[in-house]
Amino acid sequence: MMIPARLVLAVQDSRYVEPLLNYVHESSYGSALQVTAFTRVESFLHYMDSGETPNLVVGDADMLESWLSRGKASVPWLLLSEGPSALSLMEGCDSTPKYQPLPQLLDIMVTRCRRSGGTLEKLNSGSTPVIGIVSSLGGSGKSTIAMNMAKQLGVLGLRVFYLNLESVNSSALFPSGSVGMEGSFSRLLYDVKASQESASETELSIAHYIIRHHGLKCDSFEPSFNVKEISEMTVDDTSLLLTSLISCHHYDAIVVDTEGDSGERLQAVLEQAGLLIWVLLDDLISMHKSGVWLDQLELKSPALFGSVRKRSRFIVNRYTGQLVNGLPRKDMSIDGVLPYIPSWKQLHREDLLLSSPIYQREVLKLCQQLLEGSGIMPVHAGGGK
Repeated sequence: MMIPARLVLAVQDSRYVEPLLNYVHESSYGSALQVTAFTRVESFLHYMDSGETPNLVVGDADMLESWLSRGKASVPWLLLSEGPSALSLMEGCDSTPKYQPLPQLLDIMVTRCRRSGGTLEKLNSGSTPVIGIVSSLGGSGKSTIAMNMAKQLGVLGLRVFYLNLESVNSSALFPSGSVGMEGSFSRLLYDVKASQESASETELSIAHYIIRHHGLKCDSFEPSFNVKEISEMTVDDTSLLLTSLISCHHYDAIVVDTEGDSGERLQAVLEQAGLLIWVLLDDLISMHKSGVWLDQLELKSPALFGSVRKRSRFIVNRYTGQLVNGLPRKDMSIDGVLPYIPSWKQLHREDLLLSSPIYQREVLKLCQQLLEGSGIMPVHAGGGK
């Protein structure tokens, strides 16, 4: 498997950045480039000061001049030119037209990255982070959060896998665009069982079960409609599936969508996730159930509870501006909120759940806040939308 080159895109116009990122993810360039995008000068300069070393910086004149004016650049750079500028007239300036066919532009970027040895750099020095989205009750908006988070991380330029472990897969409402993969998750579960029963302990191969979910802008498995099969997944089955996704070293993040009563599947996620995002609602039932659930985990498995508590972040979904109900435990605190979207109350088109500008903006903020704060993985974005 080719290891993607790390490219920084610094362009102030978000209308230029987003279509380019979408094209990268939906094309073969997604396996060659890992793109981190910025639309604000301050965020771009902060990233370049952070010690991260990309293989190539590509940007417009204003962004590049702000960076280069601080001293000699140690990273190769490429100017997206819109005509004569002080930077384009500088000796040794490497430039290409900002507006040209995307395949042609990306070919130029890949070529420049190869010159700097980009394809030889390992993308992930550690284990791929697993982000578990959990809730103690149904109807909290957990799946909406998980899918929007996977999509927004993908828009940032990260390679994301969305794993749905619900008995009834919510993502089935959003067609993936894949063809001929019906029933593939059932075959994958058969392989999972067979791999564990094999005396030779054959390594589980998942590559041919992975699909590109165009609606979510990330990879996934084709949804299964066999509730019984999924309900019978054990801790070992789920752990093997997660381990196989991690060990392929193809993803920057794995977002796992669970359900409150998923039993052994949830147990595996609680054990393996590097970050657990608990979804709360500001009502008595949600707070009560969340408190009881954590109380029971602490009583039955104190060691696991202690580990889970360290990796947990609590967010309130459908927040209206003021928290009315108190938290059920003294060791809980609110780490973030996501807004109430009134138009979703009478939703008649499922795709609107993934296209609310307000909700997407707040999910993106939450991703930056929680993931940077956790130390699991850095998330950098311009935030200029």
